Amino acid sequence: MIRKEVNKLMGIDSGILEEEIFNLLGNKKIMVLATSAENRVTARNMSCIIIDKKIYFQTDKRFLKYDQILENPRVALCVDNIQIEGIAKIRKHPLNEENKDFASRFEDFYKGSYDNYSHMENEVVIEVKPMFITMWKYENGQPFRDFLNVTENRAYRKIYDTSVY
Repeated sequence: MIRKEVNKLMGIDSGILEEEIFNLLGNKKIMVLATSAENRVTARNMSCIIIDKKIYFQTDKRFLKYDQILENPRVALCVDNIQIEGIAKIRKHPLNEENKDFASRFEDFYKGSYDNYSHMENEVVIEVKPMFITMWKYENGQPFRDFLNVTENRAYRKIYDTSVY
């Protein structure tokens, strides 16, 4: 038997949804980062900082994720019931003046990682600009997904009908 997913679509306020999502994310989160290049997809946990509705983390230029981002800047991040698709931009060293806000927050929130890695020569900051965000929710036992198309400033909800097979 093939199960069919039946969805009911309804428009919702994109500004309200965006605020809800970023309030849930807060100033920091450990998030799963997925990157891909040359038909290889990889994922790992990252210590992320959220500033002005963008997501930042630091990494070493010698790691696979860095090479994958160079080749394909389209990335995905996931935490709890929130999935984010975005475009990654490689910025300078964490202690470079352009990253001072990131470095200050990273030191506050992830002191051990800051102390151990931020001074290293090969470290860089990666900025992810969210383009599309999906969030699973439940209301009165009814599952649904909220979708936020950040680039088009459009949001909608799909009700997931669990009674249909």
